[in-house]
Formats: sequence, C-alpha cells, structure tokens
Amino acid sequence: MQEFAVIFDFNGTMLFDTQIQYHAWDKLAKETLGHGIDQEEFLRSVNGRTSHETVEYFWGNRLCVEQKQALIDQKRKNYKEYCLTHPEEFRLADGIPEVLDLLKQRDIPFTIATSSNPQSVDFYFEYLNLGKWFRREHIVCSDKNFPGKPAPDIYRYAARDLGIAPQNCIVVEDAIAGAYAARGADIGYIVIIDPEMSGFVWVGDQVDYIIHDYKQFYELLCNIMHAYEIEK
Repeated sequence: MQEFAVIFDFNGTMLFDTQIQYHAWDKLAKETLGHGIDQEEFLRSVNGRTSHETVEYFWGNRLCVEQKQALIDQKRKNYKEYCLTHPEEFRLADGIPEVLDLLKQRDIPFTIATSSNPQSVDFYFEYLNLGKWFRREHIVCSDKNFPGKPAPDIYRYAARDLGIAPQNCIVVEDAIAGAYAARGADIGYIVIIDPEMSGFVWVGDQVDYIIHDYKQFYELLCNIMHAYEIEK
C-alpha cells in the first residue's frame, strides 16, 4: 500500500482570516500612509505572502530593517486585537475538526505549512486548540527562513519533514501563490478552498480540485483512501 500525506496551508485555509488580515493591514496603512489598501489588490498581489513581502509591496523597499519590523509588529498587534475581540470570526473553519480527526484516526501523515511567523503559530495553538491534532515543533512556518510563496521551498520542506514524496502529497490552499508554490514543489494533488465560490481560481495547470467547504474535502479524502486501499 502506497502512503500519502496532507499538507494544509493555515491562514485563509484552515482559519478563514483573510478579512482579518486585510483589516489589520488596512488599519496599519491608514495609520502610517494616510490611506487604506485596496482590497482587490491585496487579495490579488500579497495574499499568502510573507509580512516582509507585504510591507515591501505597499510601503516600498526603501525602509530600513528596523522600520519594516516596526510596521510588521504593529500589524500583528492589530491582527491579534481583532481576533480576540471577534471570536465569531476567529475560529477554525467548519468541518476542519472532522477532517483532522479522520486523518489522525487513519494514521495518515498531515501537517501545516504556513508563511506565518512562529509567534503567530504560538498564538493559534493557544487559542484554537491545535495541540489536539498537531505537535507545535512539527509545524512548518517562517522560522525556516525560506522564501515566501510562490517559491516552492515551504512545501518541499513539509513533504520531506513528513517523509513522504511530494508526488504523494495533497496540499490544501486558498491562494493562487500557494498553488504555484505547491506545483513548483512537485506536489501531486493541489486543492483550493473557495468558500465564497468567488471563481478567483479555476482547475487547470496549477489546481486539481476546488472545494467550497470541508464536507467536500472529507468526501474527497474518503475516495482517496479507498484508492489507496486504506480502510475507512
């Protein structure tokens, strides 16, 4: 029986926080640039990328390291404040616990590969009960010092850490930059979650399947387990 594994992006994928991210960056821009950020441009150009890349995109690359870090620190503060005051938005996506329970019960390797910084990952573990399914030290995040998506490094590292060939891994993403990263890493199957049915991405060279909720992904996993002869 051939093994397969599942690698989840986190922000916008397991936690539908794209609007929270936008709110935090938009607030920072209003505070420091005197104007907000266009939401469509944010989604198209920097969603799924690292904070440093986002700062360079909207604030330019003439800032010194200390200035960039100060902006990032303030954005993270904005983000956390919003999360803790809007618990109805700051929660795992519907259906994710059931999917993770299924993977754990069937001994299918799985992990998170996220562009988030280690402090943010700690924050998610503290407030979203991720320790039920994951060991913190196994989460792949920006402390590995690889370039942000669409560079493929993060998914190559995650597959290697799981001990599964990239071709036998499923990546679940929400951003097209993440899909390009996964394809560049030779990931075998790429799933995009699009809960709003926005149509911002389509099945093609980079994407194999689009889901609108995790009930669909649960069913997809059951079909894959059947193909791999894993008892359900």
